[in-house]
Amino acid sequence: MKNNPYTLQLGRQLAEIPFQMLHHLLAARPVAPSVKIRFGSAWRQYMLCWVPPGPDVAGRSIVVLYHGGGWRLGWPGLFPTLAEFFLRLGFPVVMPAYRLAPLASYRHMREDLSLALAKTLEWSGSMGWSDRKLLVGGISAGATLAAHLVFDRQALAKAGLDQHVFSGYFSIGGPLDLDRMPDFRAIRSYAGGKPGSQAFSDANPVHYLQAQELLPMLMMHSPDDAIVPYDSARTFYQKYTGPKSEIVLNGKTHLGSMRFATDDLETAAVFKTWLEGK
Repeated sequence: MKNNPYTLQLGRQLAEIPFQMLHHLLAARPVAPSVKIRFGSAWRQYMLCWVPPGPDVAGRSIVVLYHGGGWRLGWPGLFPTLAEFFLRLGFPVVMPAYRLAPLASYRHMREDLSLALAKTLEWSGSMGWSDRKLLVGGISAGATLAAHLVFDRQALAKAGLDQHVFSGYFSIGGPLDLDRMPDFRAIRSYAGGKPGSQAFSDANPVHYLQAQELLPMLMMHSPDDAIVPYDSARTFYQKYTGPKSEIVLNGKTHLGSMRFATDDLETAAVFKTWLEGK
């Protein structure tokens, strides 16, 4: 039997995960302490909040960043360099946790998105930032959840909100069209159903895009990503009708897409340009 090149590439990128994690932990240079705020009674219902050091940068959005981990692993602050990247640019940062599969599915995570959003706005008001918008994004599986938060208008309306609360959306290695993903067990566990089911459709963020989108969007993805294939984000990007930008991370692995926060200075420069004025 011949080896499947995709399977081999996937295995290599999965194997590098602990080494990439160690890289970010060793590269971390804390610039501000975090505050832990709970938004529910479950132990995963909390968020970490950071205030940038130095003079307040007037008008900066609050970055709301969701961690990855295949909807089954991870926690806020797992890659501290990510928060530090935005803090050094003058952005306050909120990194919410959320209940994880297999004990939780998309339905529970959707509840956590709404609860964390309400608590983020409450915290923003307590800091005197009621006029600030939220710049929402995520890493890998976190980008899927961030897309639900921004583009699910029905959930926003239920909370008495609309998209005016946001200044933009960004995805870093995110699976944004689950129909274009391999049939991984992790995806079924997250969705709470198999491909073709209503639960799977509800958990797929591409289905929440409308004919007219207005928010600035940035997609950062590698065509060489074997964990979240490029096409699973590209179809979302192609369908998106609002202002959009793409950073193609040629030659990067899945976790390598986060190196803008450490030693990928070229990508960091492009990302910083997109962040200007937000």
